[in-house]
Amino acid sequence: MSGTFVKSIMRPVLRLLSRLCFGVKISGDARAFDAERLLIVANHESFLDGLLLGLFLPIDPVFVVHTGVARNFFFRLLLSQVDYLAVDPTSPMAMKKVIKLIETGRPVVIFPEGRITVTGSLMKVYDGPAFVAAKTGATIVPVRLDGAARSYFSRVSGRYPKRLFPRVTLSILAATTIPMPEAPTAKQRRRKAGEAMRRLMQEMV
Repeated sequence: MSGTFVKSIMRPVLRLLSRLCFGVKISGDARAFDAERLLIVANHESFLDGLLLGLFLPIDPVFVVHTGVARNFFFRLLLSQVDYLAVDPTSPMAMKKVIKLIETGRPVVIFPEGRITVTGSLMKVYDGPAFVAAKTGATIVPVRLDGAARSYFSRVSGRYPKRLFPRVTLSILAATTIPMPEAPTAKQRRRKAGEAMRRLMQEMV
């Protein structure tokens, strides 16, 4: 049985289960996903995030995930339902692969934090995704996940009460871009682009 056939069967089932268990709701304007070059950025609350985005976004993107997270067996099981690329977010060569994907017109989903939050707040935002956005001129669509951090699929510490099936919302926010900053060196341009992405993520969450 082909992987595509399995996905075509499993996705509707998983979508229904997600709605029943987590009451998944979508808010915002889906027309934001009509751009020719598209980079979707999201906060990273739990192991469920990639699956939920893959099930409910109106596009078929490639998910860029941290190599460390992709080694987790449970996470790989969830990722089997989507197309993904495992990368080291600190590696310039890895980001070149992402740039090529976007330039071919394939939508890309990336978690700029690189890893799942352990505090409930924004983690370190890497410069790589921002440089990708600036280099490709991609339209950036921020999608905020709310609720998954309170599930048992998160890494948030015990002082945050968890529920078996918390309500989850995906909020599609206004599309934007990050122009390539002006600076003498590529390293400085990368850093300035990263600062713009950090501001975007802070505003999003």
